[in-house]
Amino acid sequence: MRFSLLVLALVLGISPLATLAAQSPESFSLTVPVLPQPPSMNGAIDDSWSKAVQLPVLFDFTYQRDGEPTTVYVAQDGAALDVAFAVTQREAVTENAETNGPGVTSDDNVTVELWPQGAGGFHYWFSANARGARYQSSSENSAYSPQWTAAGRRTPSGFTVTMRIPFNVIRSGGSTSWKAQFERVAQSTNSTMVWEHVQGQRNAADAAYAGTLNGIGARGPQAARTQPRLQIYGLGEMTNAANGGSTSRIGADLALPVTPTSSLLASFHPDYSNVEIDQQTIAPSAFARFYSEVRPFFTQLSRSFNNTFGCFNCPTMLYTPAIPTFREGYAYEGTQGNMSFAAFDAVGYSRTDDAETFSYTENDRTKIEQVSLQRVGVHVPGFDDVTSSLLSGYSWQKSHAFIYFNDGIDRGTNVSDPNLAQYLEVGVGHADKDTTYGVNYQKVGAQFLPADGFVQEPDVAGPTALLQRTFHFDAKKTLQDVQLSASYFDQYDHLGRPASRGVGGQLNFDFARQLTLHVFGGYSKNETFDGQYLPFNQNGVYLGYKTQTATPTSVTYFGGSYYHGSLNSWSYVTTVPLARTLKLALEADENSYAPGAAYAGREPATRQWLQRASFDWQFSRFASFDVGARRIVGANLPNAYQAPDLPVPVACGGANPYAPFDCVNASNVSAAFHFLAAHNEFYVVYGNPNNLSTLPAFYVKWIRYIGAEKGT
Repeated sequence: MRFSLLVLALVLGISPLATLAAQSPESFSLTVPVLPQPPSMNGAIDDSWSKAVQLPVLFDFTYQRDGEPTTVYVAQDGAALDVAFAVTQREAVTENAETNGPGVTSDDNVTVELWPQGAGGFHYWFSANARGARYQSSSENSAYSPQWTAAGRRTPSGFTVTMRIPFNVIRSGGSTSWKAQFERVAQSTNSTMVWEHVQGQRNAADAAYAGTLNGIGARGPQAARTQPRLQIYGLGEMTNAANGGSTSRIGADLALPVTPTSSLLASFHPDYSNVEIDQQTIAPSAFARFYSEVRPFFTQLSRSFNNTFGCFNCPTMLYTPAIPTFREGYAYEGTQGNMSFAAFDAVGYSRTDDAETFSYTENDRTKIEQVSLQRVGVHVPGFDDVTSSLLSGYSWQKSHAFIYFNDGIDRGTNVSDPNLAQYLEVGVGHADKDTTYGVNYQKVGAQFLPADGFVQEPDVAGPTALLQRTFHFDAKKTLQDVQLSASYFDQYDHLGRPASRGVGGQLNFDFARQLTLHVFGGYSKNETFDGQYLPFNQNGVYLGYKTQTATPTSVTYFGGSYYHGSLNSWSYVTTVPLARTLKLALEADENSYAPGAAYAGREPATRQWLQRASFDWQFSRFASFDVGARRIVGANLPNAYQAPDLPVPVACGGANPYAPFDCVNASNVSAAFHFLAAHNEFYVVYGNPNNLSTLPAFYVKWIRYIGAEKGT
């Protein structure tokens, strides 16, 4: 099987792609004209845009051929970059998002991508849909949310969008030549049209191949010193005595620029309510779940840490959600040329968490190379843990071959044998636009368990192989593309016993009219918490409609050997637009586990249901209201990382509702209002969607941004 996969990978990897004419860098370089005043920003491209330079966004990067044309108008007005898109689209326009946010990228949208300091600096992207709802992101801060202007308007041939991106929300370091890409996404055909494209380019947003905008900031304001930011919050909670009683708290986060591309950070009495992220699910999983970080102190640091070039079953050396609420934190982070760096101390209650990292990355049209050093420490009375790591890799841009090497060691109170507290991984392969394949060897020691890290599967050693290949067909055909993926792994624990072995594959068929069908299956076994070697197979099928949009509908079935028996799992999901600004999301899931004959009477047959419904009301660009209700009933599934309560399961609602085989009968109702505009952000929340059951608590939170805006 291992040999067959590698042969298949080689055959697919060298199969011919559509021929693409070579382009020179000069083809995608221009001087941005300066307008005497900002052009109109009402979604219409009128005479005020007549002196802007016009660029063609015509090349369909997905299918590697010309697509429906879009014209981009680019100019500057001394304080901002001005961009307009005139989009031609024959298909119905997908436009669901009314409120600014990530939902915009699930619609048909247009995007400006910027690298002001080149491939080694910060990366910014600004997107808008046909309604003018906008979303933005940046590698400088995962909570990047500045105010900028976007407006959309429907036209007989498609739609137009106008954008104004202020220079003062971008850390340019005074650069006047910015790398750039302009994109347009059509959801109905899964197409991404781009301005810049050259032969061998792996993805649309590759800084090494990006075009160049010259003469940025011709009047000088964009080079002004980056603003400091003081972020003050106040939180009030009303609840009964059983939940701790009513309380209030205040805190602050500070970002003070030292250079145009680096800052000192501080946090005092941070909030960690995290009420806007719902993590409850009953989907089958053999492993623990990974949670997102929302605390401002860490969102600005997140880019610098965990710079992994390549890995399989990646250990996360710094997993900041593992750091509990702390009293105060101090950090320094930034970039300089091809280097990035960061260091922090989070001082808690009888606990200190600290980390440092330094990375060097070079990305050009011949190579990509990266070396990253990192150290993470945890210190509490009677316990210490320090994890050090080296992450590195190199890729040849012309051949698309790559090689990487990772090394890590964990030392501290819980490490009794240093030989069991190491991480080693080396891999080679090939990755281009439509084909990725590779083989690697990985070793994760039984005691490699960083206190501030996340290791999905420790105590494994052995090879793995991976293949992914996409075949594209004519966008006008019923079948638009087929995606093939296959994997093989054969790993053992430190005693030489099988730990994780298996082979799997998946075929995805994407059809016209936004229909998709996935068929998947395989066979795998994993070592459990008590040393058993048990199957966790998920064979099944997935049928979806509009799955890349904000109104998806899908049916999923999983089945096969699982734990000590077999599993059947169904999931039904749909989102229905009730009005332009109101959507109803519904979900119904069911898991049914039956123990094998050898465990009949020792383990219960279990069945668990999840029903969920939510209303999303996006009543303005800046504000939204959501209310959700969820119910989970039945016994939990067993898993590989958590010991079950056996031999006798308890009645629903007793014992530990999170343990395998314990029965749950819990409902949760929560509601939240969110508003973000300019320098103020408000949350009004009832309950907590992270809880298993309804939390009878009412929260009001106000955040005031003084100086720079949120995430800048």
